[in-house]
Amino acid sequence: MPRETGRSAFERSDLLPTRLAAYLRGEIVAGRLKPGDRLIEQTIAASCGVSRVPLREAMRIIATEGLITISPHRGASVNLLSNEELTELFGARAAIEGFAAMNAALQQPAFAIKTMRKTLERMRAAVSRDDRTAYYSLAADFHRELILAGGNKIIIRLYDQIRYQLRRYQAAMSRLPELPSRSNLEHARILRAIERGDAHAAREAAEGHITGLVKQFQQAGGREQPRRKKA
Repeated sequence: MPRETGRSAFERSDLLPTRLAAYLRGEIVAGRLKPGDRLIEQTIAASCGVSRVPLREAMRIIATEGLITISPHRGASVNLLSNEELTELFGARAAIEGFAAMNAALQQPAFAIKTMRKTLERMRAAVSRDDRTAYYSLAADFHRELILAGGNKIIIRLYDQIRYQLRRYQAAMSRLPELPSRSNLEHARILRAIERGDAHAAREAAEGHITGLVKQFQQAGGREQPRRKKA
C-alpha cells in the first residue's frame, strides 16, 4: 500500500478513479494482490487516503479489464488464473499480433521498425545480465510496438483491452528459466520478416511465438489455480 506522507497520493478529485485504477492494476500485475484475494474497500480507502466513491469507480474500471470480479454480496476479488483463460486469451493475442506483424511487413514503418530493433537489443542485454525484471518489461514494450507498427487503430484498441490480463500470465511465465533466450530468437525472427517485407513469414512467426509460449508454460506445469472456499 502507498506510504503515508501526511497527504493523499491521490489528491485531484477528477483524476482519482483513474489514478486509483492504475495503482490497483499495478498491484495485481506485480502479484502483490494475488489471484483470489479480496479487495477490502475500507482497508484500501484508508491506506490511499480516499473515500470509497472514487475507489468503487476505480474497481469498475479494472473489472472491465478482466482483472477483478465484483459480486453483489461478496464485493471485489482478484480473478484467478486458469488454463482455460490462458488458452483463450493467448489465442486472441496470437490472432491480433499475427495480423499486426503482417501489416507491419506490408507497410514497412521505418520509425516503428527502428524502435523495435532498439528494444530487441535491450532485451538481449537484459538476458545477458540475467535481469528478468527488465527483460519482461522490455518484452511487453516490444509486443506493444509490434501492435503499433501494424497501424490498425481497431487492433490497437483491442490489444489494449486485454494487455493487463496478458501481463498477469506473462508474470507467471517468468519462472521458466529458458524462456527469455528462446523468446528473443523468436522476436528476432518476427522482426527480420517485417524488415524484409515478408508478410506471410511475419504473421507466421508472430502467431508461432505466442502459441509456443502457451505450450512451454503448460508443459512446464502451468496449472489452473484451485478456487478458494467461500467464507
